[in-house]
Amino acid sequence: MKKHTKLGKRIFWAGFLFTMLGIAFNKSIGTITDGPEILSTFSVPSIIIGIIIVITSNFFTNKKV
Repeated sequence: MKKHTKLGKRIFWAGFLFTMLGIAFNKSIGTITDGPEILSTFSVPSIIIGIIIVITSNFFTNKKV
């Protein structure tokens, strides 16, 4: 993570958070199974968005390192 800018690091952690929340609220693989139905509905899009955000964070790198 030393090669990433501050913005790239924040984008990475936001994507990681989205992915982990999506996995946590997923009914088949998650740990929180008795949550509201709306959270389990948005779990798969949250996982996909999180992965896209993590991939996007790779474009924010320092040129010096």
